[in-house]
Amino acid sequence: MELSVVFHTLGCKLNQLETESLADAFRKGGAAILRGPGGEGADIVVVNTCTVTGKAEQKARHLVRLALSRNPGAVAIVTGCYAQVEPEALAALHERAVVVPGDEKSRLLGLAAFLSEEWQGHGDLLDAILQWKRSGEASDDGSRLAADPFAFRPEEFAFHSRPSLKIEDGCDNRCSYCRVCIARGPARSLGAKEVLTRLRALEAAGKSEFVLAGVNLFQYRDEGLRLPGLLRFLIEGTETIAIRLSSYEPEGVDADFLEVFTHPRVRPHVHLPVQSGSDAVLRRMARAYRREKVIAACETLRRVKGDLFIAADLITGFPGESEADFADTLDLARRCDFAWIHAFPFSARPGTAAWDMGPKVPERVAGERVRALGELARAGRQAYIGRQAGLEVDAVLEGSRPIASDGKGHATSANYLKLLVEGLPAGLSGGAAIRCRLEADPGSSQNGESGEGHEIVDIKAIYINRFAH
Repeated sequence: MELSVVFHTLGCKLNQLETESLADAFRKGGAAILRGPGGEGADIVVVNTCTVTGKAEQKARHLVRLALSRNPGAVAIVTGCYAQVEPEALAALHERAVVVPGDEKSRLLGLAAFLSEEWQGHGDLLDAILQWKRSGEASDDGSRLAADPFAFRPEEFAFHSRPSLKIEDGCDNRCSYCRVCIARGPARSLGAKEVLTRLRALEAAGKSEFVLAGVNLFQYRDEGLRLPGLLRFLIEGTETIAIRLSSYEPEGVDADFLEVFTHPRVRPHVHLPVQSGSDAVLRRMARAYRREKVIAACETLRRVKGDLFIAADLITGFPGESEADFADTLDLARRCDFAWIHAFPFSARPGTAAWDMGPKVPERVAGERVRALGELARAGRQAYIGRQAGLEVDAVLEGSRPIASDGKGHATSANYLKLLVEGLPAGLSGGAAIRCRLEADPGSSQNGESGEGHEIVDIKAIYINRFAH
């Protein structure tokens, strides 16, 4: 079967992992994985959507239209959280757009095999995909077939050198601004024994680091075992592989968590979804903590882990956010000394408590507040980088191509800095664990944390040796 597929992923690390698994399944089914913003030449364009903001949804719609305008005979498969909550709106974008709701996303793991057996290049690909979709929508008695949220288990990673492992899905919180809990449903957890089995497989495959992924890792539960207990179980059951958390709720930073977080194989990096530094705003957001908890969490994290990389999400322009409220947010950000801030304006989401909440904050004001936090984010990152020069760190090489004869390559340090490493042995491949000495700031970190590819470089480094553990 000659088939080419391109993937576009919006949103969280969980979406990124699920895309990796879909790409792995298509590759095993004989498809070619293409890259590019328009997916030129692709037969199938998979858009894995996000519903956190209206901007993310707008981008998803743009990607679908762009892909089908450039590839008139292609099929756009739209899945993810936006596809879960507004499937009709996405299906109406184009006659060749096929919507697979987010809670059925894992069924896409079998699409390549179906096409290889049933389609084989004969007839319109759209008809074959619609046949596949109908074949799995209901069983003989008319009931809906269940999909496994933990079926995403790629053996090869097309887009990331550091693999992720999904251990949790869904969320039991009802934050007033968020509809991810609507899209992904209640919290569910992968059993600890199965998590360890999958982690051991990654370690046996030579992976030096992995990322624990979930919608809300704080809500991980398996027979009473919480995330700290899971971390201990995984550390005891493995030998060298390092653990990085995708994100963690501020209220989860307690004595139990801090004890296991000190382990050398837990990376010195944590991303906190703080959202606001104002207690009044946090109450309206229905968050479970207050500003002093966030400040205390950052202080205790540094006490047990040194000068770790602490990043935060902050929302500006939430309904009723006054100048004093935003001043509290700025004050919290300064006191916590975040190494990076992901700041974004409030986006009213249908179906949430904040949808019609007032008083509204003008978009102009919310945008100005985002820019103020952006300036603080860049200053915080530069200050953090400045404290790292001369230190030795573990890192993981990025990229899919072996290191060339010039000995230069990109890497991500244990404390989540983007490195340009010199002196690397030629032929060393992405995913390899290395140790290096941080040298100087090349001045390009102004690009921020979340760019595509390797254009972001925080600091230069000199290779010391390959073995980081």
